[in-house]
Amino acid sequence: MSKFLHGLALMIALLSYGTTLAAAKGFRWRCTYNKAASADGIQEKNFKFEFIYDDLTRKGVVLGSTQANVDVHVGSAAISFMEKLETGAVQTTVISSSGDSVHSRHSVLSENGKMVPSQSYGKCENQ
Repeated sequence: MSKFLHGLALMIALLSYGTTLAAAKGFRWRCTYNKAASADGIQEKNFKFEFIYDDLTRKGVVLGSTQANVDVHVGSAAISFMEKLETGAVQTTVISSSGDSVHSRHSVLSENGKMVPSQSYGKCENQ
């Protein structure tokens, strides 16, 4: 009887786990930024990021020249990703429901504490 109950409990757990996995949705955006504003003025740029969000775990990842875990805030008209840097600064990206995006860097150089802010403008496509 004990083996039966253990088997039944295991089966229920696996079925529940499978149902949860089936309900999860992953979201992925490919973003291209072609203009950036900084203390030097507005410049033409061409760089890309990808953002991934798992609505089940509520976790996000940014993929660029490196990969980083990011905090995610989902609102009614946009989704925001925030990367917390070791220096204490943050980088944020907001993607609107129309695909417009702003990537803001609030960088601080670790060797001298100098601020290096910039803001980039682009578009994102939901994959």
